[in-house]
Amino acid sequence: MTREDLEFAVSIRQEIEFTFNGKRYTLTYGSSGGREIAFGRLYDQPELYASLNELLNRAKIENHFLRELLPVITPGE
Repeated sequence: MTREDLEFAVSIRQEIEFTFNGKRYTLTYGSSGGREIAFGRLYDQPELYASLNELLNRAKIENHFLRELLPVITPGE
């Protein structure tokens, strides 16, 4: 997945699920109808991010920033 793919998905509020190191992760959106992006392990309480930039600058999977893992993420796997 490229940054542009992620930007497009967020712009249309597309939910994304993927697996990394055998663990499922999900990117969804706040239930309040706002623009928050919810990201975390599937079935765990997600962290909320106010923007795509905040998501890319703060979200981590294990010891890696999400932005560093984008090239190895394949949605739906």
